[in-house]
Amino acid sequence: MRSAFLLLGLALVAPLEAAKHRGLWFWRESGSGSPWGSDAIVGNHTLENQTIAFFSARSIRRIYGSYSNRPVSEPATIAAWNAKLQAAGIQSQFLMSENSWIFPANHSSFLGKVQQRVIDFNNAPGRTEAEKFDALHLDIEPQALGEWGSLTDAQQRDYLLLLKDTYTVVRQLFVDNGMPDFPIHADLPVWFDSHPGGSIGWTDAAERDQWFDDISDSLTGISLMPFDRDTFSNIDSGVGWELANVPNVRVGLEADIPGTWPDVPAFHDMMEQLESAYGPSHAVDIQDYQLWRDALAAQPIIAVAAALETVSPVGGNINFPGQTGWNYVIHHSTNLCDWREIARERAVENGPMTCPVEYAGPRGFWKVSRFEDLPEPP
Repeated sequence: MRSAFLLLGLALVAPLEAAKHRGLWFWRESGSGSPWGSDAIVGNHTLENQTIAFFSARSIRRIYGSYSNRPVSEPATIAAWNAKLQAAGIQSQFLMSENSWIFPANHSSFLGKVQQRVIDFNNAPGRTEAEKFDALHLDIEPQALGEWGSLTDAQQRDYLLLLKDTYTVVRQLFVDNGMPDFPIHADLPVWFDSHPGGSIGWTDAAERDQWFDDISDSLTGISLMPFDRDTFSNIDSGVGWELANVPNVRVGLEADIPGTWPDVPAFHDMMEQLESAYGPSHAVDIQDYQLWRDALAAQPIIAVAAALETVSPVGGNINFPGQTGWNYVIHHSTNLCDWREIARERAVENGPMTCPVEYAGPRGFWKVSRFEDLPEPP
């Protein structure tokens, strides 16, 4: 006697549209041993393909990739990775992060790394356009330095002046190498603009405005980080001044789940709100790949009933309720252990769905999993 065992697995991942242009921080994660870090993925053909499939399915069009010295020690590996991203329509921005680079004494070492890892890498003989980095992405955060909390407002202002000078010397390095227009992007918190009443000791609004004008001369774009704000109104109030006064600003969200966001749907809903409000050129950048994947992997599975309707001696239909916009994956097993995907269906409206199945033995087991966005094929 044939029987059917059906489960509905819920894995919430935001549905994507081609118009979206999301960015994603892709850190190394070498110390944590995470499977989602660039150290574990880049250089492994299978993992690279799976990762790019994840990016593409979720409208990730910019990767802010942290690869340390690998453009120097493993140039062929990084070049091949960049080419894969390019083929998928994804920008590859080289991510560099060290907060002490604001100090002039550290500029020489910092600029030497930029020279080797981006400029020399891109200009290596035989390097194709697809293999090159599309931009430099800087995550230099003076507010994360240990002494920041003990600084006076005026001293914090002085640290921002050092940050501005650091952007200037990086831009000059590209100018000196005949690459004056090479894109440079940077990450900033949302409260550097606060005046009056903020912790930054701007002498007046004109000084604050001039600082943003000056860094805009060096930078191509800015990613704002309102990571501790959990409502649209709070995020909007934090980024509103920059969106109105600074060119090429993007708004970021941190996949802090559970934490800032109680669950994955809440996080995805905020992404949709920001993209609807600001458009694809301003939203949204996601911090980061590991947090996002860990949150998705932790989502619970919810079992619901489904039915198998026999229609012939060799086949039948799986019937289950469909909801608009959801995708469904049907798996088959003969032993409840070895599952094989047999079909994928997308619901275009609410109501019953039917998927024909074939019998290949005396009994069969099926399960139906529901996804807001389809996972990568096994």
